[in-house]
Amino acid sequence: MSAKIDDPMAGDQVYAGDVHRPMNIRAMMTMIDYLMPQAREVSVSAALLLGLANSELSGLLALQTDPDVVDLDEHRRRH
Repeated sequence: MSAKIDDPMAGDQVYAGDVHRPMNIRAMMTMIDYLMPQAREVSVSAALLLGLANSELSGLLALQTDPDVVDLDEHRRRH
């Protein structure tokens, strides 16, 4: 049996890793900032990959918060 979960975002087709929401992007960037010191101690490659991921997320966040991109997204949803 499955329990019904009352999720206020259920109508938006959202899942835990939805990178199209600025709050989730910021949360992922915060986690990378937290993990970076440990990654540097473990492996240079791990730290470089985390840095690359952080850079990509930063660019995605900039696109998500750009008013021109947001307006195009709203226009696309309306039509």
